[in-house]
This record gives sequence, C-alpha cells and structure tokens, in this order.
Amino acid sequence: MPQYSYTAIDDHGKTVKGVSSAGSEQELAAKLSQEGYYLLTASAADAKAKGAGKSFLNWGKVKPREVITFTHHLSTVLSAGIPILQGLEDLTEQTTDPRFKQIIMEVRNDVQGGQRLSEALSRHPKAFSDLYVNILKAGEATGEVDKVLTDIGYFLEWSEELRSSIKQATLYPKLLFGAIFLLGGFLFAFVFPKITGILVELDIPLPLPTRIVIGLSSFLRYNWYYLLAGIVSVIVTFRVISSYPWGRMALDRFSLSVPIYGVLMRSIALTRFAHFMALLSKAGVDVIQSLTIVEKVVDNAVIAKVIRTSREQVRTGRQLSESLKKSKQFPPMVVRMVEVGEVSGEMDKSLEKVSQYYDREIPKTIKTVFAYVEPAMMGFLAIIVGFIAISIFLPLYGSLGQLMNK
Repeated sequence: MPQYSYTAIDDHGKTVKGVSSAGSEQELAAKLSQEGYYLLTASAADAKAKGAGKSFLNWGKVKPREVITFTHHLSTVLSAGIPILQGLEDLTEQTTDPRFKQIIMEVRNDVQGGQRLSEALSRHPKAFSDLYVNILKAGEATGEVDKVLTDIGYFLEWSEELRSSIKQATLYPKLLFGAIFLLGGFLFAFVFPKITGILVELDIPLPLPTRIVIGLSSFLRYNWYYLLAGIVSVIVTFRVISSYPWGRMALDRFSLSVPIYGVLMRSIALTRFAHFMALLSKAGVDVIQSLTIVEKVVDNAVIAKVIRTSREQVRTGRQLSESLKKSKQFPPMVVRMVEVGEVSGEMDKSLEKVSQYYDREIPKTIKTVFAYVEPAMMGFLAIIVGFIAISIFLPLYGSLGQLMNK
C-alpha cells in the first residue's frame, strides 16, 4: 500500500503533518475524517528521501532519560483517557532531541496507519529494547497498556540508577590509578633526569634502586612510544577477546571469582535477573519467552549461559528452580524464592522480594569494595613514592659518608 505525506486540519484549526498508508488520496481523506481531521494536501512519500533523512538521525542510541520521559508521559496520557495519537503528537512537540523526535513522529505515523504501539516501537530497537516491546505487547493483549507503561517507566528508572551506581563505583579507582600513572610518568620523564644527572656526576657507586630509576627514566624519555603502544595493545586485545563468546565467558568467569569484586558482579547480575523476570511475569509474558529476553540483557556471560540452559530444560518440562539450583551459580535464597513463586503462581512477587534484597545489598557491597580498594591504591602509591625516595637518598647518603671520611 502506498505511503502519503499529508497536511490536515482539525475542527479547532490546528494543522498537523504526517505520513500514512492508504490506497488512494480519497481513502486517506476518509481515514483522516474518521479521526477528526480534514485533508488539505497529500503527496506520495519519497521512500529514498525518507530513508536518507533517517540515516543521520539514527546514528547511536537514544539517551535513556528520553525513553523514561516518553514512557511516563504516555502512561499518564493513556490513564487520563487521552487518545494515543494526541499524546504522541504532544510528545513530538516537547522532545528536544532531534533523533528521538524523528522516532516519535514515525511511531505516531505507524500507529495512525493501523499498527499497534508495540509494533511501531519495535521498528526502533536503538530506543526501545526487546524487553520493552515484549512487555508492552503483553499489556496490549490484556488491555492494560497504561499500567504496563507505568511499570516499565519505574523499571527503566531503576535500571538507570543501577547503571549510575556502577559508574560511580568504578570512577574513583579509575581516577586514582590515572593520577598515579600520570604522576609517575611526569616524575620519571621530567624530574628525575635532572636529579640523576647530578648523581652520575658525583662519580660514586649507585645502588640497585637508583640504577632502576635511571633506567626507567631514560626509557620513558627516549622510548615512551613503546609504552604507549603496549598500553594500547593491551586495551585492544581485551576488547577483541571480549567480543568473542569464549572470551567474554572467560572474562566474566574470572570477574566472578575475584574476592569481593566478584560478589558485587554476581549481585548486579542477579538483581537484573530478578527485576527483569518479575516485570515480565507481572506483564503476563510466558516463562520461556521471559528467559529468552533475560538471557540477552542480564549482562554476564556466565549467568546468561545458566539462563539459556534453564530455558531449554523448562521447555522439556523441568522446573526453573531445579535447573537454577543445579547450575550452582544462583544462591540458595534466589533458588528458594523462584521455587516459592512456581508453587504459589506468583513469580513476580517472589522475584520482587529478591530484587529488593539485592537493591539493599549492592550499595553495601560497593562500600565494601571501596573499603579495600582505596587503601590498596594508597599503599601502591606509597610503595612507588618510597622506592623513588630511597633511590635518590641512598646515593646522596653514600656521597656524604665519603666526604665525612675524607
């Protein structure tokens, strides 16, 4: 069916523009008339131009905050009984991000063309994930789209808060390590050459620490690009390895085995599992489909493999709790709550309790990580400073001893 770009007007004189599917201009006029609009102009939409216009705007992902605002606004609109097309039009006018504005316009046009909201959103995976679309689809099936959108909005806010907490937890160690690296590089490359030049002129035997400092200083001054190339190579190697399933599995397995830090990573993966499964179960999505979605978004290859295996075993008739228990990757408390949910038929409520537990535990674990990382980094800095001080003062002390003996 051809697409038409049109301009129409309503009873209040408000002009609207859009794109819609229709067999002819007469059919388009009749379609708009049913919605309370009167067709002014219509022309066949140029698909190539439309695609060209979208290519630039669709670069990158939409900011999570834009999607959260969109979800809450649309939930409020539908709860108030306002037509969805009017709500989408209002959102188009309020949105300042040009990329997201274009997406909302296209969603509105698709809905006006007869598509369900979930179908229209599924065409924009960079803004609306499979999780979002599938939950909304379940809400459409039960006729509770506004309630489902409210749940999705709160879930997206939780997800954004968790992401922010993880960033804050890793920011301080990164900044401290970067400061140590830059300070060491500055001292070895610019300060020590002047000091070591004086020590060499004294013509006295230099102790091992001093010779190491002189060697490192000379290397950084004249061969710094080798160090830079080595750092870049390590970063690129890790990125390449993590891009392969076996590499991501190995890295995630290692991260889970690190003391304290592994507890934090496991807690984050488990709280994602609990939140996602609870939300999908509450929306009425079946267990098999829920596990398929959660496997993709739990963000840990080890836990994702357990979920994938559990899905196949549930498909053959086994209980989810039994499969999770056998994997030994899920704590007994989580397995027990899943089992309670299976018996009671209220999986969403059982998993919400699990997620509430981990939401309390994750901040505590982050503080514990800080309690170990901060003194460890300070100790590392003290070792570097102490080694440098010894390398400088030992030859000076030796030269003063020789002068006193004379």
